[in-house]
Amino acid sequence: AGGGGGGGTDTVLANPSLPADILAESVPGNIRKAEHFLTFMRKIVRHLKDQLRNPEARWETPQAFLHELHDKTGLEAKPLKFTYSRLNSLLRTLEVTSLDDHSDLSEIADFATLLATYQEGFAVVLEPDSSIIPGLSEPVLELSCLDASVAIKPVFKRFRSVIITSGTLSPIDLYPRILDFHPVVSSSLPMSIFRSSICPLVVTRGDNQTKVSSAFGVRDDDRVVSNYGKLLVDACRIVPDGMVVFFPSYLYMESIIVRWDKMGILKQVLSLTLSLSLSLTISLT
Repeated sequence: AGGGGGGGTDTVLANPSLPADILAESVPGNIRKAEHFLTFMRKIVRHLKDQLRNPEARWETPQAFLHELHDKTGLEAKPLKFTYSRLNSLLRTLEVTSLDDHSDLSEIADFATLLATYQEGFAVVLEPDSSIIPGLSEPVLELSCLDASVAIKPVFKRFRSVIITSGTLSPIDLYPRILDFHPVVSSSLPMSIFRSSICPLVVTRGDNQTKVSSAFGVRDDDRVVSNYGKLLVDACRIVPDGMVVFFPSYLYMESIIVRWDKMGILKQVLSLTLSLSLSLTISLT
């Protein structure tokens, strides 16, 4: 299967954070053939697996990570920039429709492309054990953006008008400085509701009068975990429709779900609701 350049409109819209010169350039010859590209991807995957076996937490610059990658695999930085677009081209050529089955491979290709594209404003972070659940090993390797203006700069260059909206951007005058742009129009709109549909309540104690708090020092206490679970069960009994429960972090949510299951709280929740869905990743949320 061949692979061409990425200058089309669909490619531009699908890769707004990549500079235009990369999208317009042709795919290097050493990954143009499908079999060569798959060999290329296998080397990347093996190297990432080796990195995840490292028992020490560390962070390093993209340049340092690429240098080590080249020393151990012989892969150059230039073809890495085209990994994401080449994978998409291959999937289209093969007429693959179940893209979710290849989401992990797409994440690796995305990681490689961004790693080779941005030398400044990013850091590679390795956490050998990010799980707070005892006995569960969950190493994490991520490319962390330290400067949001670097990531959004290609968007401002490529599109004449950009609209940034959010329900939580506050204070609004802070974000032009963070993203390094000068807004033509900036407006903050007040929220209006037609009926009294919000009732904020702060619960400080459980039904056994034990203090409840998500503060780091006490949130793992069995009594606190149990009281939060009982509060959820009681809320399920009186709330007529669905509920959304937020946690301080995904890792803390995983830990609490395991403990609620052992306490029998999840069984009570399921007996009072039609379904229970957990959002375990940012993309699902």
